[in-house]
Amino acid sequence: MDQEGGKRINRRTILKYGGAATSGLFLAGCTESKRQGSPTDGGDGGTDFVYVTAQTPSSIDPMKASDEFEAILTHNVYDPLAYYDQSSPPELIPWVAKDWSVSDDNKTYTLNIRDSITFHSGNELTAEDVVYSFQRMMNMQQGFSYMWADLVSPQNVTAPDDSTVGVTLNNAFSPFQATLPYMFVVDKKEVEANTQSSGDYGEHGDYGTAWLENNAAGSGPYKLENRERKTNIRLAKNENWWGDFADGNTYEQVDLRMIQEASTMVGMMEEGEADMAEQWLPLESYTRLAGNQDINVSTKATFSPMYVFMHNQRAPFDDINVRKAMVHAFDYEQLLNDIMAGDSENLNGPLPSAMWGYNDSISTPTTDLDKAKEFLDESKYSGSNLNFTYTYVTGLTIRENIGLMLQSNLNELGINMKIQKQPWSKIVSRHTNKDQSPQMIATSLSFSYVDPDVFLYPAWHSSQHGSWQSGSWYQNDRVDQLLDEARTKQGREARTPLYEEAQKLINDDAPAIFAMNQAVRWAHNKRVQGFVDNGVTGYIHTYHRFHESA
Repeated sequence: MDQEGGKRINRRTILKYGGAATSGLFLAGCTESKRQGSPTDGGDGGTDFVYVTAQTPSSIDPMKASDEFEAILTHNVYDPLAYYDQSSPPELIPWVAKDWSVSDDNKTYTLNIRDSITFHSGNELTAEDVVYSFQRMMNMQQGFSYMWADLVSPQNVTAPDDSTVGVTLNNAFSPFQATLPYMFVVDKKEVEANTQSSGDYGEHGDYGTAWLENNAAGSGPYKLENRERKTNIRLAKNENWWGDFADGNTYEQVDLRMIQEASTMVGMMEEGEADMAEQWLPLESYTRLAGNQDINVSTKATFSPMYVFMHNQRAPFDDINVRKAMVHAFDYEQLLNDIMAGDSENLNGPLPSAMWGYNDSISTPTTDLDKAKEFLDESKYSGSNLNFTYTYVTGLTIRENIGLMLQSNLNELGINMKIQKQPWSKIVSRHTNKDQSPQMIATSLSFSYVDPDVFLYPAWHSSQHGSWQSGSWYQNDRVDQLLDEARTKQGREARTPLYEEAQKLINDDAPAIFAMNQAVRWAHNKRVQGFVDNGVTGYIHTYHRFHESA
């Protein structure tokens, strides 16, 4: 999901979106903090952090976590094998695995596990826990397990001793190291002690899943103190954590509060009752918060490519000329300057420009209705009345506005584009069926591991058809070959030419409108120090790096 903001607009008002949306905003001023435990209210020195969001987790089990909120929780309660730093693009750093090596065939990885890590239970973390975590992840086949699907078989993860783990992949996969920050280590003894004998996982019973919905088995910087479903999750600082907290006044307690109304979240930020708000608020809410002298609003385009997928195997987008017509009918400047208020960036091809392997020879597409008409005349649908449907996720205003903008331009070409909204769960389900998958839909891909593969393979390799990340149902055998080969090569120098060629071929085939690299907004109180938006899911909210100014 991408950041959504702005007012719902119709065809008459769309051109006025940028300036009018923020007129008449509330006056903002200095407000005194009212957080319990804050140094500003004469507390005992302990500091609390409050994060407000409209999201609610479907699970807090680290092997089920997949969305942003679940990743926030997981990254703070559990330790992964490797970590990402705060640079942009982020760099990989050792964590539970203090170092690792790979065999000459690029298939077997040897991980050396750090000594003296203790779980919240008091149990020592060993290689056996790492093996158990890998096996639990792959046996459950949920959450982030898609990163290792068909690559890691449970029996091929072994521990020759207490401090060494061997992982032999079924096939060479060069991004494997980049995925290690999403393999979280659970306390095997604690989980097994709370596993029910009956469940969905054979000899593993329920694998401790019921217990892990209200408890945790991690070793991370914060412990799970309490979960109130759909209301609040409270974390408490782990004073015995093996890692380093930030210098200064770090947070003793973190509350993740689930608030359904954006206006309530904004009010809590203004009153100092919340320290940070989610990235999904309406654009005018961030504009209002930015006017408050106690609040920073971070706006940054990092790694959030938005594609407008066109179903290449359904009419009328089975014709490349129709797809190219859509590329030239799309108004990129209006999207960036009006709908997105000037903060997002052009997306030249399928890869954000800050990612290594980016092909800088691909130019920004131009909006040209005359050229769009020429492509339509060259298509097999020339002379036909084109009708198709654009689908967007219910409640995501930016995606609705994109549809309204394109609809307006297509009307000038005599094309009838219908707009429909559907819940995200319904859209995900539709993507699994080629005949029911949306004809056109705007989607932002998630940035999880730092490698071109994270964007290119899920969206453009034909083996990924049936996923919401592969909404174009794109098929190009040469692209498949290039992406497969890039996964087997070691080193950026060997892999970059393969990715550059793949990007050019994808762009030439016009399987989607490459709309923008979307800016993401975060609002936080100025007293919060250490926040850095590096774009990686979960790693924006690593609270051991946060602290307060005196």
